Amino acid sequence: MWIAITMLILLTLLALAYLASLDGSYRVKRNQLILAAPEQVFAAIVDFKSWPQWSPWLMHETEAKVIYSENYQQEGGYYSWQGEFVGAGKVTHLSINPGRSINQQIEFVRPFKSINQVNWNFESKDEGTLVSWEMVGSMPFFFRFMASQMEPMIGRDYELGLALLNGYMNANAAHPQISFIGAENLDDFSYWAIPLVGSLRQLESARKSDIGVLEAAADGKAGLALTIYHQLDPLQSQYNVDIAISVDENTPHSNYTHRAFKGGRYFKMVLHGDLEFLPMGWHALLSHCRMHKIKLDKTRPSLEIYQDDTAQCERSNQVTTVLYTAIR
Repeated sequence: MWIAITMLILLTLLALAYLASLDGSYRVKRNQLILAAPEQVFAAIVDFKSWPQWSPWLMHETEAKVIYSENYQQEGGYYSWQGEFVGAGKVTHLSINPGRSINQQIEFVRPFKSINQVNWNFESKDEGTLVSWEMVGSMPFFFRFMASQMEPMIGRDYELGLALLNGYMNANAAHPQISFIGAENLDDFSYWAIPLVGSLRQLESARKSDIGVLEAAADGKAGLALTIYHQLDPLQSQYNVDIAISVDENTPHSNYTHRAFKGGRYFKMVLHGDLEFLPMGWHALLSHCRMHKIKLDKTRPSLEIYQDDTAQCERSNQVTTVLYTAIR
């Protein structure tokens, strides 16, 4: 008994010593050219009532309770949020330099307590405004081990938020629109595949070329074009995928790899927008499942299905892609 208690105490002391050795601080910064004048973008950011329209977090719980102070567009003004899935917190304007910069404080109350600094800067550039969005802060003592994960995690949220803001400011600008549909059962199907293990850039290039090659070989008798991810992590540097088209018994014979997809339970999300927004879309989908405590099944592949021929779409915003991630 005493040996077990002693070991527990030693392990606890080692864990505390490890946490004490960590800095716990982090800094996240992302930039985006917004196709609107600086004064217009500044007005949108200082107006907290615009935030639910482009927030990369409130999109996960549209029913979350949002409260605005009477002076929400002035120094000292704030908005607070409280939800079952997005937690609770408050953002306050600390200083406002009209048309140039805004400094804020963001206070997280739930799921953990933390107070951080947020900085916005606006610079006229080319046809619009170069917007800089930055957060500087530190993790609570018992969460210091997560500090190294904050930059990539929040950075992807910032990238999505700025892309959504671009669409909010200018509907004609290339931007993503995301709809979380819910759980669905997918049927089994067969497909031709061109396998790829490579970087995101290689995947983007292969997606454009290989689908065309497969469709030409199918001689107009193929089903939907898709990419099947055997492993999915939006932050990964290497992708293991099949660039594919679905086929049936009427599709001509070919020498391409013929594989079977085993259906099952999946969570569905629809992304409207250019294919360049797919990494943001996958980040949003996996974040949504995590927030809503939807358990993923990482033993089965994920899919993105292309609903449109991008060459036939007049604008990239008309492109529709359906994303499915396997769930238990």
